[in-house]
Amino acid sequence: MQTSSAPPLFGKKILSSLNVPRRYSIPVILLRALSLLPSLLGFTYNTKAAWHVAERDAGGSIYLYNTKSDYWVATLWCALAGYWSWILMTSMIRRWLYHYEVNNAIVRLLTLTVLNWSTSAFISSKGGSPTKIWMTICFVLLICNILKLVIANSPKYHRKVEDVSSPRINLKSTAVKVLVLPLFIVTCWTMYVGIQQTNTLLYTTSQLMRHQPYLLDTTASVVSTSAPASVAVMVLVFSSWSTEAAERRQILRDSSLRLLSNRQPNVSVSYRFVIGQPPSAWTQSVMGASLVDESNQHHDVLVVPTSDLDAHRSWKVFSALKWSMDANYDYLVKTNDDVFVRWDRLLQELALQGSQSLYWKGLVYRNMAWNFRNPKKTVNVDFGIPVLPSFTSGTLYTLSKDMVERVVQHDSTHRYSDHDDENLALWLFGTAIRPIHDFRIQDLENVCEEDILAKPFTSSPSLMKTMYDNIANQRPQCTNLKIDHCAVCYPCHGKADDWRMLDLRCDHAKGVSPLVSSYEQISDGVVKDDLPRSVIGENDEWIIDGILSRKTSKYSDGDDWSLVYWVCWTSDSTTFTERHWRALEMVWVHEPRAVIFMISNTLPQSFFDDYTKYGYNIKVVHFNKDNLLNWQWYFGPGTHDWLSDWDKWEKGPFFYWHLTDYIRCLLLYNYGGTYMDMDALWIRLPPDNNMEFIGSDYTSVESDRQWTLDETGLYLPQGLMRFKRGWKLFREMAETAFSAYTYDPDCFNCGGPKAITTYVRQHRAALENAGFTILPRQVLYPSSYLDIHKYLLPDLLADHELRTNLMRTSWNIHLFGKMTNGLSVQPGSIVDLVLRAFDLDLPHASAKTGEIVSSTATRTVPMRLVGPRDYVYHARSSLPPPTAAATIVAPSTDNIDPATSLLLEAAPGKLQGLNVVYIRGGPSTMAQVTIDVDVAVGRVQMGLPLGEPSLKSSIFLKDATQQQVNAVLNSLVYLPSSLHVANGGKDLMHISVSYQDDHLVKIADTIEVAIFVVEADEP
Repeated sequence: MQTSSAPPLFGKKILSSLNVPRRYSIPVILLRALSLLPSLLGFTYNTKAAWHVAERDAGGSIYLYNTKSDYWVATLWCALAGYWSWILMTSMIRRWLYHYEVNNAIVRLLTLTVLNWSTSAFISSKGGSPTKIWMTICFVLLICNILKLVIANSPKYHRKVEDVSSPRINLKSTAVKVLVLPLFIVTCWTMYVGIQQTNTLLYTTSQLMRHQPYLLDTTASVVSTSAPASVAVMVLVFSSWSTEAAERRQILRDSSLRLLSNRQPNVSVSYRFVIGQPPSAWTQSVMGASLVDESNQHHDVLVVPTSDLDAHRSWKVFSALKWSMDANYDYLVKTNDDVFVRWDRLLQELALQGSQSLYWKGLVYRNMAWNFRNPKKTVNVDFGIPVLPSFTSGTLYTLSKDMVERVVQHDSTHRYSDHDDENLALWLFGTAIRPIHDFRIQDLENVCEEDILAKPFTSSPSLMKTMYDNIANQRPQCTNLKIDHCAVCYPCHGKADDWRMLDLRCDHAKGVSPLVSSYEQISDGVVKDDLPRSVIGENDEWIIDGILSRKTSKYSDGDDWSLVYWVCWTSDSTTFTERHWRALEMVWVHEPRAVIFMISNTLPQSFFDDYTKYGYNIKVVHFNKDNLLNWQWYFGPGTHDWLSDWDKWEKGPFFYWHLTDYIRCLLLYNYGGTYMDMDALWIRLPPDNNMEFIGSDYTSVESDRQWTLDETGLYLPQGLMRFKRGWKLFREMAETAFSAYTYDPDCFNCGGPKAITTYVRQHRAALENAGFTILPRQVLYPSSYLDIHKYLLPDLLADHELRTNLMRTSWNIHLFGKMTNGLSVQPGSIVDLVLRAFDLDLPHASAKTGEIVSSTATRTVPMRLVGPRDYVYHARSSLPPPTAAATIVAPSTDNIDPATSLLLEAAPGKLQGLNVVYIRGGPSTMAQVTIDVDVAVGRVQMGLPLGEPSLKSSIFLKDATQQQVNAVLNSLVYLPSSLHVANGGKDLMHISVSYQDDHLVKIADTIEVAIFVVEADEP
């Protein structure tokens, strides 16, 4: 029978190798496990810390931070400390159970555990590197285990158990297995990591290498030519010490860099391949001689005094930027040695734009999480923002020299990350300088577009020669590259994939951002895009010679931008009724110089010849799918693909309504001007030619309150709008509503009032601060679509309503075509009075019947001078009225306050509305025309430009059209005498227009206007 090693007291109550009773087994196990607690805490802390070390904080600076390697080595020592703690506790409890009662043994075990905790806590509290802390703790445990082994094997200790059949502990064997072997493994690994870090430190600490000079081709030789428009460019191509990099440098010299010779004659350029200090002594010994030979042959290699490791690219970039400050250049271009760049295009563009300040351009990334390149990476950052500032891809970016100065002037405060493009944005963070987005620069290798400016060839640099051969032989640059993937920000119609699958969205003006982000998007507060001016013949071409190009018009960037009117017509030409002719005439009655562009896919070019021969400027712009794509009438890749799928969407029930919504956004964004529906009737023009506005109306549909501007149901119709070009709301709204990837062909209102109202609600404050004016409902929509039919019905008070209400608060009457197209205009109605008051009486053929439409039913109509019988001049207070356009906001009621009403009224003395003076009828061209105006007391001004104020003004015109005569009459301004302004009074104005007909008979018409000057109200 085998003798138990446990004391007889325990009998059969043996449940474990420790020979403790059942009720004590769990406490003993827990106490033994508690010995591991310090090691587990240390292991957890160091593991977490290792994953949270930023690359920019790891090694090589004036202050040396703990690296990831430090923390990982510390975890090994934590594991060793836990192992030795467990061995110590297990050995001691075994012996205590032999010599003491169980309770006493447990008390001793608890005491030893607390002592272990206290010792570990005390050593950790002293601080230092994590490896040092846990090596010290392990040293204490090592001493304890050695003492335990020595004491356990002494004869004195074993005399009470000499009769035990089991042998004594083999001191040497146990020491080797428990102490020496684990200690040897951990110590060797620690030494290896330490040597590696020392080697890295020698070659990566840029601050310790400041004594190193710039080497090889260090002369900054860029010097501008004497030509007044010359531009100097410095090109920095970042490379490395590897043999592969040397091969890429030579490939670039044989391909892309040859395009530098195709630059403009007034551009000077110099380039350098930038490499850092060799990453090791071995690299320097092996590659140093060949690099010197390369430099002697090509004179284009610059060695900067910083590390050449990719993880420290930002240091290398900063050092190269600092070196460039000795050169005289306008622009610095940074790229890499695996990137093919169309230098001929880039330098040509820089030459055209000339030297600029605060210039920063590249492929822009916005609202990107700091770890978007590696979402699994967790870094301890201290930037205080959840996303990176907007930055340009390191593939290629361009900086003006003053931007380089901003980067390098405070080098002592810089921190460095492992991505130089992100680091550049951090260096410039807080300067409020936005980078310019250029989607022609691509980060993806497996893409190619014919207008691409730069793309990497990382895995197949030899293909750069193929691209160069294509360019040199005037073939499309992507020929034989066998790439059909969709480049970021480019249309994907017909391509193999879609870059949106990479969780990206693209704004052609602002850049690339995440398609889905856990962070709220950071808005830049900018509501207008700075559209580049087109240069006809260089980057643009005419749609209508001399007037309209693909990107702009002759009026868009000048003071006459408000003369442009846009209208659309997608129905058959036979549906163009008299009401539509009159809508156009009413524009010219109030502004004879207006230029109307009719965007149509049904009307012939000659449709308005009856009007153009009278001098009025109206052009038909034919559009279809091919034209829109060829003219680049799209906002971005989404709308491009939407237009490309025209045939697919055309089957939808609302396509042509949606197409009109889309086109009006594009026209106002690209060109600016006034967009109007063909059922909008002008009764007077806005008093301020520079006011940018949209109308408002109220909806009675309860479900619409989810997207209206406020709880009253205020929304923004798009039937009449006037804006300068470049408001990004039209671009962003259209690129969302009419993207091929978000378009809903069954949603009637998704691209109309709902879309623009929702956008304005989200950005209203910024829009209004920039001059976006929301007009009160009465100004453009005096009647709702439910009541507009009343304006076509006879009304005994129609004249009173028109003169006292509409003319005071309204500029336009919108007929809501869907509600009124089938209704006739009844005599005596408000609309009837309006149509009779503003009638050019131009003979024209009916689109439906071909009959001549005029007051005589023939093409011969006598001339008549139209004007008011009396005119009330309301003198204004000497105190200036409010002028900010954004102060005219839509009120929550139908009442317009006096201040707003004042801004809506025509300037005193300008004959507008029912007071407008014009001629109707008459011949299309008059050989000689005389316009005479005189007043009894006051003064008049007339002419283009206005003449000097006088009692009498006379203008003589030769070969004048009706439009030219009316343009002069429309310029007429009455100026009362100072006595009348102060006290009120009467005046009399005579206006006369005369010409000779074909039989040399003088024909004249004269009107007499009684003028009543009302003194200014007291402020």
